Amino acid sequence: MIPVPLILCAGCWRPSTQVDSFRAFDPSTGQPHDTAWAVSGWADVDAALDAAVGAARELAALPDERRADFLERYAARLEMKADELVAVAHSETGLAVKPRLADVEFPRMLDQIRQAAAAVREGTWRMAMIDTERNIRSAAFGLGPVVVFPPGNFPFAYGAVTGGDFAAAIAAGNPVIAKAHPGCPTVSLIAAREAVDALREAGLPPATVQLLHGIAPADGERLVADARVGATGFTGGHEAGKRLFAAASAAGRVIWVEMGSLNPVVLLPGALAERAAAIADELTASVTGSAGQFCTKPGLVFLVDDDAGKAFVAGLAAKFQGVGQQVLLGPLGFERLSGGIARLRAAGARMIAGGASPAEGCRHPATLLEVSAAELLANPDQLLVEAFGNATLLVRAASLDELARALALVPGALGASLYLAKDGRDDRLAATIQPLLEARTGRLIENRMPTGLAVTPPMQHGGPWPSAAPPFFSAVGMPWSILRFARRLCFDGVSATRLPECLRDAPPPGHPWRYINHEWIRG
Repeated sequence: MIPVPLILCAGCWRPSTQVDSFRAFDPSTGQPHDTAWAVSGWADVDAALDAAVGAARELAALPDERRADFLERYAARLEMKADELVAVAHSETGLAVKPRLADVEFPRMLDQIRQAAAAVREGTWRMAMIDTERNIRSAAFGLGPVVVFPPGNFPFAYGAVTGGDFAAAIAAGNPVIAKAHPGCPTVSLIAAREAVDALREAGLPPATVQLLHGIAPADGERLVADARVGATGFTGGHEAGKRLFAAASAAGRVIWVEMGSLNPVVLLPGALAERAAAIADELTASVTGSAGQFCTKPGLVFLVDDDAGKAFVAGLAAKFQGVGQQVLLGPLGFERLSGGIARLRAAGARMIAGGASPAEGCRHPATLLEVSAAELLANPDQLLVEAFGNATLLVRAASLDELARALALVPGALGASLYLAKDGRDDRLAATIQPLLEARTGRLIENRMPTGLAVTPPMQHGGPWPSAAPPFFSAVGMPWSILRFARRLCFDGVSATRLPECLRDAPPPGHPWRYINHEWIRG
């Protein structure tokens, strides 16, 4: 066991140069864990950057198969640590062991890492293109050291050294400097130990994976703007995401941010007339699953306030009231949710389910708020705000025209759901609403809530600002997500002996698809 608190820098476990420390919390009790984790200072960051630059040069000279081998070995090692990792993640996040962590998120993490390995071997992410007559050739290559800032709500699938950003960055040929989330530092530590052994077995540079803790906000902004950084991947809240995005962009550095999202759900009248009770069950489960701590949780629900709509709201409020208190990720999560609800209520939103929370623990009741569409139209800046957690805002419109006008004010979202009758009675209305949703989301969902997210190549998990940026990439789906951490390089008239293997006339190992003389060819 590696003693705590240590950081992983340049292939070595060593103490931080800082004396400041922090503690993770047990959300079930609201009490801090015993372990004090040292904050990584700029001297640690600087050393990690220098080591990552050297690792990037070494990685560029190694065959792709080495990275695929590392990812496969790493996934196998993590799989053997499943029980320990799940138990620690539960103690640090309060998320349920079953089904959430053990049966859903942990398998998803392994699948992502293995999909990344398969994408490396298959090679289509490079999009190699060749014009033999003009001897012009191009492909995608790694950018250099990638910094990963993870969220706290997915300790595995979005973890600092286990998540999709990490896997995609490695797949593209980049070393990773991971900043562990302060809510689940032990998960990252255990995983990083396995990464070190997998790196050694695969023959990759030791500094391919580095792990830091507790970087100060100012040092984080300095880090993403540093000329040694190839790219940054951030998943989290708007406040930190916008600061990092601004700092990186001002310095001309590449950054991918996935931030909060309201994920609007539109319930058309025919759908409510057809199956109101079932939709209420789906909405309740979507908002309160894992205490609503998903970036895809529906934060806005639009419906027409006719008789069917009124009956639906009454039934929905009863279901929310029956959920009761739920454990949030920690004190910060409790503060964010409470603050979001307070802002909505100050702007005129009325609470129709929920109530006061107990003083101990990080628990919050399932909360349902409502406003009229007219109120939203009059005060969008104050009402179109995220309350991250088990709360959502109903928007009750007097007509479909008013609903559409209110929907047109919704900011960019990761997902948007449209519920319509299965017998076709809502089809004409859907033709009006669907374009409004398409303009505001990266993923349009029909007759399902936005929380379910399949990890598959055509999945888009990213959307218009401020949900994510740049909007044409995705955090999920190999090989597309790999391109967030790659750049296109053209070789114009370069001699065959100086070309990368993927751009030579002879097909590279694995025979990936290549675009040769205006035709996609494999082999």
